[in-house]
Amino acid sequence: MISAELPGDSETKWSERELTSRLRDYEKELRAAGLSDNTVTTYVGRAETFVRWLTGRYSPVGPNAGSAALGAPKHVSVGQGLLDELAHTLDVDEISRYLAGYAAVTGYDSSLNRLHGAISGEVPDLDVTADRVAVIEWLRGWGCRHLRKTDTTRTSDVLGCWWQKWNTALPAPSVLITDLSETDLTTSARAYESLRSAPAAGRSLGSGEVDVLFGDTAAAKTMFVVKPQAFLPWDEPIRVAFGWTGGGAAYADYLRRSSHTLVSLGSRLNVPVAQLPTLFSRPASTPAKIIDEYLWVKATRGL
Repeated sequence: MISAELPGDSETKWSERELTSRLRDYEKELRAAGLSDNTVTTYVGRAETFVRWLTGRYSPVGPNAGSAALGAPKHVSVGQGLLDELAHTLDVDEISRYLAGYAAVTGYDSSLNRLHGAISGEVPDLDVTADRVAVIEWLRGWGCRHLRKTDTTRTSDVLGCWWQKWNTALPAPSVLITDLSETDLTTSARAYESLRSAPAAGRSLGSGEVDVLFGDTAAAKTMFVVKPQAFLPWDEPIRVAFGWTGGGAAYADYLRRSSHTLVSLGSRLNVPVAQLPTLFSRPASTPAKIIDEYLWVKATRGL
């Protein structure tokens, strides 16, 4: 039991279940008062973190907890700590709340729906010029503004050449991230490195035009959107949370750690990995995307 001093009362003891129940009441009052989804998620999420700390299920992890080098860190990184929390600590309601916060704040779902409405199939076919252009425009809308509109043809050609080289080597559309073998991860790392290091656009400087690489964030988003069951996006704050700067080896390690997290989470909740998105009220997301959504809320936004 947890002791709490209430106004006008002698010491009152609350169980964790009772505290969680009152948090749900708190959330209802916030929503009834007309607060935005983002504000409600922030207020309630921070209170939930306090309850987990109070009950010994959460330990703060500082920004210097991880090693900047790829490989076995001396300490658990912030990113790995968040994955461990997801795998072993958070309950269904807590996870669902974080993911709902992601959906409310980002608008990512509607953007992805627009992309799917602009392409020729369920996922983009990068052999099709129109699909490549739709992906490039989607990437620009999600922060990859280094891919200039004036370079669309150049970027599209680079993307098409990359796809012709790597498509058949990458996992089939039905392969889940948790089914990737070490051989798959090695191939994925090479494909990722090939795309992220490709000169895909330009930039005007005083001395003339210079090449701009496709980049880590754009490469991961592209691999996710063409193989959403096997791959997941990442952004710079997520990479920093793990102590990574980018690159194919780090991306493969990210896939590996995310896979282990999903397997552990599914086992703990007694749910097949493929059904986790539905359990968390995110049926349109893939299991891999669940990892991204959770880390975006926790690492990118710091909620």
